[in-house]
Amino acid sequence: MLDYFAAHPEQSYSLSELSEALDINLASLLSVLQALTDAGYLARHPQRKTYGLGMSLVAAGHAALTRHRVVDRARSELRALAAESEAEFVVSAVAGDSIVILAVEGRGRLPEVWAGQRLPLLPPLGQVFLAWAGTASGEIRRWLDRTAVGAPLPRHLDAAMAVVRERGWSANRDTPARRALGEALARLADAPRDAGLRARVAELVVSLGEDYEVLSVADQERYRLATLSAPVFDQHGTVALALTATGLPELDGARLTALASQLTDVAGVLGKEIGGRPPVLSAG
Repeated sequence: MLDYFAAHPEQSYSLSELSEALDINLASLLSVLQALTDAGYLARHPQRKTYGLGMSLVAAGHAALTRHRVVDRARSELRALAAESEAEFVVSAVAGDSIVILAVEGRGRLPEVWAGQRLPLLPPLGQVFLAWAGTASGEIRRWLDRTAVGAPLPRHLDAAMAVVRERGWSANRDTPARRALGEALARLADAPRDAGLRARVAELVVSLGEDYEVLSVADQERYRLATLSAPVFDQHGTVALALTATGLPELDGARLTALASQLTDVAGVLGKEIGGRPPVLSAG
C-alpha cells in the first residue's frame, strides 16, 4: 500500500478508490489504513475522508518528502537563522498522538533532540499545534483525554492558548520538570516499550505546571526558555508544522520578542509557499 502512495505522492484517495486500485476488500483495507494513520504514516483528511502520505514518513523516506517539500525549505530557512543565534531550531509535526521531530538545524545544548524523535502529545506539550484548533474540531478534547478522559480544559491552558493565538507564537519556560522530561525522553528512545519509562514521561508532562507558557514579556526581564515556537499553516488553516528554537541561552524580554518575530516571519514565508492561511475561529 505504501508503494502505491509513493508512486502517487501528490494524491489523496478515498477508501473505495484504494480498494479498487489495490484489489483489497474494504474491511481488510480499513484496518490497515487505521493502523498506518494512527502511526502517522498516512494522514486522513477530516472533511473529505481521503488518505495521503503522512508526516512520519518525512524522516524515513524520500517519497514522503516529495509531498512535504516545505520541510526542506524550512531546514534552509532555519539553518540561516541558527547561524545568527546561539539556538538550535527544530521542525516538527503532529502524527497521531505524538509530536514528531522532522529536522534539526544549528548547534544546540540539548543532545536529546534529534530528527525522528517522538514526543507525547499530552497537555501542556503541543500548545502551538492546538491553540488554533477550535473546540468544535474535537482535537483539544482528544488532547485532554490523553491524560484524563472527560477532563475539562484547565483555565490556565485555555488562557495560555488564547495568548498563543493572539501573539502568534508559544514560549515555554525551562524548569527542572522540563529538564527531567528531556532526560526521560532520551532514555525512552533506547527502551520505547518500557512501561515504567512511559508512565514517568506522562507524569513529568503533566507536572510541567500552570506557568509553563510565558504569558507576558517585559523587555528588561530575563527568561530561561525550553522552547520558542511558531506555527506554519496549510491551505486549510491547520498547523502543518511547528518551527521551534530550543537550547536557548538566557534572554531578556526584548531579545525574546525579536527572536519570536524572526521565527514567525519564517513561518509566514513557508506558509505562503504552500498556500497556507491562519484559520478564522468563531468568537465562541
